[in-house]
Amino acid sequence: MGLTGDALGQDGTLRVGLNMNNAALIRKDGAAYAGVAYALAQRLAEAAGLRLEPVEYPNARSVVDAVGSEWDIAFLAIDPARADRIAFSDPYRSVEATFLVRDRAPNLRCSDVLASGDPILSARGAAYHAQLEPLAKPEALIVAASPAEALERFRSGEGSALAGIRNTLAAQEDAGFGVVPDCFARIEQAVALPLHNRAQLGFVNEIVSAFRDEA
Repeated sequence: MGLTGDALGQDGTLRVGLNMNNAALIRKDGAAYAGVAYALAQRLAEAAGLRLEPVEYPNARSVVDAVGSEWDIAFLAIDPARADRIAFSDPYRSVEATFLVRDRAPNLRCSDVLASGDPILSARGAAYHAQLEPLAKPEALIVAASPAEALERFRSGEGSALAGIRNTLAAQEDAGFGVVPDCFARIEQAVALPLHNRAQLGFVNEIVSAFRDEA
């Protein structure tokens, strides 16, 4: 490998920002982490010769808010709106954005949810919200401050649909709620670096490329 990750972390440690709301990429069972994002974090830390230090966040927006202070790399959706603060690697995975609905009507599709004009709960700052805005009728969107707030309001009876990442929404399926089988967007996921450390992108992309080829 022609590049080294010496400057990826600091003081021998790689602080890794983890969005614990994205079950498609990161999960925790007791004290143990699992998921593709954590596996890639381990690969990056090993290649850079650094000790991995997980830093947990409840949602993507809180990860973004902590850029430049609390983490050295993080795992986020690629979002041009964040490019003033964050440099993104090549994508290592994509996840599906879809809806959790109360109406379990057969053959329901995302296009039906969008066309209905019924209220849709979403979360400000989430990458899927940016994809949803141009698709949904403006008067139908109900914007919560976070995915957790959106879920709480939906479970309390507000809105006809809840936007989110498929794996996260699937955990909420029960007798009253169902996940729509198709998606309204595919969200590309990448390793994020603070903009001031974008010189390390070459090293990160080498690791990402090898990791993706092995998947």
